[in-house]
Amino acid sequence: MQWMVVQAFFCMNLVCVIGYAIAAGDLATQLDLSPEQLGLIGGAYFVAYSLSQLVLGLLLTCVPLRPLIGGTAVMAAIGAWGMVTAGSFLSLLWARVLLGIGFGMAFVGVVHVIGRIYPKRFPLMLNISQSAANGAGALVGLFAFLPVVHTPSRLFSLCTAILLILAVLMLLLLGDLGNGTNPAPTQPQGWHAITAGLGECLGSLSFWVGTLYFLGLFSCFLALEDLWNIRFQINVFALKADLAATINAMPVIGLAFGGVISGVWAERTGLQRPARWFSVLALLMMMLLISVRLSEGVAFVVLFLLGFGLGAAPLGLAFVRQQLSERAALVASPLLLTVVFMGAGALMAGVGQELADDSVLSFSLYQEAMTAFIVPVAIAVGLGCRIRSPSHSGTTP
Repeated sequence: MQWMVVQAFFCMNLVCVIGYAIAAGDLATQLDLSPEQLGLIGGAYFVAYSLSQLVLGLLLTCVPLRPLIGGTAVMAAIGAWGMVTAGSFLSLLWARVLLGIGFGMAFVGVVHVIGRIYPKRFPLMLNISQSAANGAGALVGLFAFLPVVHTPSRLFSLCTAILLILAVLMLLLLGDLGNGTNPAPTQPQGWHAITAGLGECLGSLSFWVGTLYFLGLFSCFLALEDLWNIRFQINVFALKADLAATINAMPVIGLAFGGVISGVWAERTGLQRPARWFSVLALLMMMLLISVRLSEGVAFVVLFLLGFGLGAAPLGLAFVRQQLSERAALVASPLLLTVVFMGAGALMAGVGQELADDSVLSFSLYQEAMTAFIVPVAIAVGLGCRIRSPSHSGTTP
């Protein structure tokens, strides 16, 4: 039950992210926002989310989970309500910032709870959590035709109520975290131990191998889910808007299945084989995407298989936590996730800026944009050869 309630909070993060993408057009019309203002609002959320993820994740090593995640859930609810009442650019901007800060504990909280409750099944449970969250986001996109989804006031009113309920449940349920055989430690770390843990992470080759592996696969996934890809599907591949959105959802569906299957494989045989072969599959599908124009049916299959391969990205985090000491593992998760999100965001922003300067979209431009993301995937393939389970038994909680 403890994992489920924190997982629900993580899923709400994706619901609000996808919900905003769906509602952005209506909000721009209602508030008379320019494309530059919409971009600033999106960037503000991303920066707030990434930085709060690091700060809150480090605080989690010396402050109990319950007040941190309960308080941030309330902040996220305030941000969601701000989306309902926003009447100007500034009010919408602040609402998005509050949402970003509030959800900063979402992924970090899930990682923390899994590490405490399921330490020996960490790779599997982490991949299941990531898949479930992306599945929740995909469902929002699938039911975008419903008024409760595509009407901003209705969607974020509902999100506000759900977030407040989750805040209460997390405050009630998240007491001592442990699985009986591996209870949670009662003594929080001091700032000296946190600093030492950060130093160990930054100086560890294993940390950077796992981080760049995660970044290489995850940045590709974020790129495919960005709105520019739908523009190409419509303007270059001559697909109708609804069909383009459906094709764009295939990587999410593939990632949901790939995350679970790669997690099961990693639990049974170790991290090395799934980390290597799933990244190879993703690279092959990326090469196919940028090589030739695909028919609709083939595009569905290729994008699904691409998402399937990208589903192994969280194995990078599992590898890092297995390789580092317990002290460093506690600070590795927020540090890794911050590097991944900031790096992926910078890469996406660079590609988006290049595309913004081109008024005429073409297949050659599509190839150029996708090439920027095939390089990180290729790096992930190389790093996948260095990912392996430790020779000793057990995992770092």
